[in-house]
Amino acid sequence: MENSNGFVNHKNNESVWISWFFLGLNLGAAFLISKVESYSLWFLIWLLIDMVLAIVWARKINGTVLTISRLLLGLLFIYSGFVKGVDPLGTQFKIEDYFYAYGIAWAAPSALLLSVLLNATEFSIGALLFFRIKTKWVSWLAILMMLLFTITTLYDALYSPVPDCGCFGDALIISNWQTFYKNLVIDSFVLLILLRRFDFREYSSKILEWSSLAVIVIGFILFENYNINNLPIVDFRSWKVGNRLIPEHPLPVRYFLTYKNKKTGEEKEYLSKELPWQDSTFIADWKWLSSREEDPNVGEMNIFPMLDKQGNDVSKEIAKDTNFVFIFSIYDIDKVSPKIVPVLNQFYHDAVSKGYEVVVLNSNLPEDYQRFKKTYSLADFPVLNSDDTALKAAVRSNPGLIVIKSGKVIAKYHYTNFPSLNALIKKFDD
Repeated sequence: MENSNGFVNHKNNESVWISWFFLGLNLGAAFLISKVESYSLWFLIWLLIDMVLAIVWARKINGTVLTISRLLLGLLFIYSGFVKGVDPLGTQFKIEDYFYAYGIAWAAPSALLLSVLLNATEFSIGALLFFRIKTKWVSWLAILMMLLFTITTLYDALYSPVPDCGCFGDALIISNWQTFYKNLVIDSFVLLILLRRFDFREYSSKILEWSSLAVIVIGFILFENYNINNLPIVDFRSWKVGNRLIPEHPLPVRYFLTYKNKKTGEEKEYLSKELPWQDSTFIADWKWLSSREEDPNVGEMNIFPMLDKQGNDVSKEIAKDTNFVFIFSIYDIDKVSPKIVPVLNQFYHDAVSKGYEVVVLNSNLPEDYQRFKKTYSLADFPVLNSDDTALKAAVRSNPGLIVIKSGKVIAKYHYTNFPSLNALIKKFDD
């Protein structure tokens, strides 16, 4: 017999304990994922048993646990779709990594479109499940998506072609094995929902269902489009506005010197300030071998190498500048629209005339940058070389503007809404 909500009634005690045992087993596994970062046979067996139980016990799960399972699954899909949809370019870069790893680089131009569709599909599945809209066919869509994800992450876990699948964007970074385990937990819930799909009551109004579906899908695609043509409305990366690139009160760097005894061959390492340089016997009997530095601030540093023409890393000097530093990040000069060049040139000349430092961070070969500069009459910006991955992570725009001061990110802008220098200075002065 079915109740008013469309769920099969199982009032016996067996149904109750089976339902809550199944839920507890899966939630317990989900909790333990954070503790199991690499391959674990016992944990893998646990997760596989969960999936088997989802199939065997599907008809015995009561309405309460079925509802909880649907809501949890919906929320998880919503969260995963949102954190990727808020940054479609980040998902695009991750899809490109997969294409290169699998030897199908020819597919890379389609990565952004796939990113938008994948994120929208994942978010929509979650929202439709949560609000119990079109559950019968949404459950099939969910199982197909999870089949794709599970196979992909199993390959990642075994062979690591891509170090991070980007399953939760930059919001949550977990190992490849943890990602695979996570998908197995989700598979258990998806299997349950699929096998019980006919037990979910449909809405009486088909217009309401279809209009809700359209609003969810189209609305999320528009949301993604906004984040592509502007900066992500939520930034999960280390260069987000307000973050410090270097510690405000850094600990002193320690320098160590290694000396070797000329007679015995013994080697000793000294902290620089403890070196017995005034001991004439030491100076006579020991010779310098090597030196090293130990920076206790490294773990709190969010900077990446910025190399000048001589190959010197000047990132710390730029980050420490107590005045405003304006950085134009260009990870691919060939993808820069020539229409933006006059804006860049005007900003550069205004900044230089007022004594501000403005630089370009670029990852292209110097000759490619110079070719673009000459072709489109780009101003004579000071150019520093950086890794393209670091530049893509710093700002999701090509070019993008980053404003830093005293080791802190003050502002970031997409090239579609670059402000004038005067507008920036007025904003910061206020």
